[in-house]
Amino acid sequence: MKTILVCCGSGVATSPQVTNKVNEYLASVGLDGYAKATPKPIETAKSTIESDPSIIVYIGIAPANKELQEVLDEHDVVGMVGLPWLTGMGQDEANERIKEIVEKYRLA
Repeated sequence: MKTILVCCGSGVATSPQVTNKVNEYLASVGLDGYAKATPKPIETAKSTIESDPSIIVYIGIAPANKELQEVLDEHDVVGMVGLPWLTGMGQDEANERIKEIVEKYRLA
């Protein structure tokens, strides 16, 4: 099972909201058996990515800073911004991107 790491400030409000929407989408397209979104506080993002090889996508409320982007690149994790799931603007495109990434790993 692959993981989509969703991080915001403390991991108790915004990230669970985005997590729920991503997981609902994965279920709606039959990919919930291959990947799941999990919320975490932003301060744990770097160490979580470094220690969990199942992570394939990082969703942050803001773009990754330079240090986090280096970790994403090093571990071949796709970085995304979570605003489409919060605002609804661009959510279809963001969902399609998630689908493409999960299917890439499912077929590998």
